[in-house]
Amino acid sequence: DNYDLIKSANFSYILKNKENLFYDIGYGFITKLFSYKINFATAIFLISNLFTIPLFIFCSKLKRTYLALTVAYPYFIVVVGMGPIRQAAAIGFVTLAILAAINNKTNKFILYSFISSTFHFSSIIFCSIILIPCKSDSKRKLKIFLKIIFGVLITFFIIYNFEIVYTKISHYLNMTPDLSTSASSAILIWVINFLPILLHIKNTQRFNFNKNLNKIIIFFGVYEIFLFILIFINSVLAYRFLIYCFPISIYIISSLPDANIIELKTKYLINIIISLSFTSLFIWLKFANHAYCWLPYKNIFLNI
Repeated sequence: DNYDLIKSANFSYILKNKENLFYDIGYGFITKLFSYKINFATAIFLISNLFTIPLFIFCSKLKRTYLALTVAYPYFIVVVGMGPIRQAAAIGFVTLAILAAINNKTNKFILYSFISSTFHFSSIIFCSIILIPCKSDSKRKLKIFLKIIFGVLITFFIIYNFEIVYTKISHYLNMTPDLSTSASSAILIWVINFLPILLHIKNTQRFNFNKNLNKIIIFFGVYEIFLFILIFINSVLAYRFLIYCFPISIYIISSLPDANIIELKTKYLINIIISLSFTSLFIWLKFANHAYCWLPYKNIFLNI
């Protein structure tokens, strides 16, 4: 329905939409362009690559690339990547932004963060990562200037979308909690993402990450604490923000075998990590309210 609405609308309507039907300008524009030549299924395939390709780039930068992808597959790829596609695209660009921040590439961070915000407005909260003081270099003045310009653009973006965003958040907060609206898996997702962060904070030296990455992990740790409180106010809203934490969790978990924290042979630890990752998917598919959307057929393991 959303695709058909964008297909029939003009670019001016997409830009000035005030009906809260879709306010993500980047998603609206790219979908409109696709609609001229391709069908819905192909458009979804192309947009989904905005999640998949950044994830593969992100994992390729890690020492244990295939462990990272295996950890990502059960929940992050299957549930998130194959679920809320607009937000999945936004998360894809957040993933690239995190990679840029780790490597102290301010210009790329700004670019990826801004693009991410145009696909799903919720990702705008991660633009504050730019405030984290990183390693100085010869281009410090230029980076300060870019941060100021970026801050002005994001502020304008927030003000421009305030009416729509306020309406949507207000709608979530005023929903009557019931089985159809409550994201009961929010607690599970919080645990999955908070435990790796806590593990890193307690063993920072053993992971041997660079200073930028350590600061970003602390940022996500503080962010997770606030989200834990939000879960009890509105779990659906909390869940939407929680899924942005997966890239950092994947980074930490895939580095765990090399941190020498747990006294186990590497192959055993890797198998345990993979087993726990797939167990999280099994639990979600078995107990989540909307799991049926991911199971279009009878499954002997999940229908017992």
